[in-house]
Amino acid sequence: CLPCEVWASGGSGAVSAVKKQPHEERGWVKGLSMWPNLIPGDILKAREIPVAELEAGMIVVFPGTDRENPVVHRVLSIQNTNNELVIKSGGDRSGPDEAQWNFAPTDRIRMVTGVLRRGHYGRISSVSIPAVLSPSLLVRVYCGLVRRLFW
Repeated sequence: CLPCEVWASGGSGAVSAVKKQPHEERGWVKGLSMWPNLIPGDILKAREIPVAELEAGMIVVFPGTDRENPVVHRVLSIQNTNNELVIKSGGDRSGPDEAQWNFAPTDRIRMVTGVLRRGHYGRISSVSIPAVLSPSLLVRVYCGLVRRLFW
């Protein structure tokens, strides 16, 4: 899967208006791979944790192929092999990624802790609807409704 979400910390772009708490970072969603749980424009909050603390089901900011576009996807599985953690991930809409992520147990990664809706950061649901069952028109209507009702 190509990088579908954008992550930015510090004071760049639209993120600069969001307050930053100690040990937390903010980023925003660009693509539809995590639809219907995350839609383009959603602002996310994350904190760094040791990779060894990851569990299946967590949403994580994975480093992108180019450092400019990290990928926000759900952890599907974790295997501990030869003192290395092999993580498989995927989008809630796009399905499992072809690639896998390799980390040392001491590495750190950003875990998404909430999505901004109605002025407050809330939990992200775990609904998964494959792209085959979610045509483009349905996705656009849903995104429009979420923006009107919850932003």
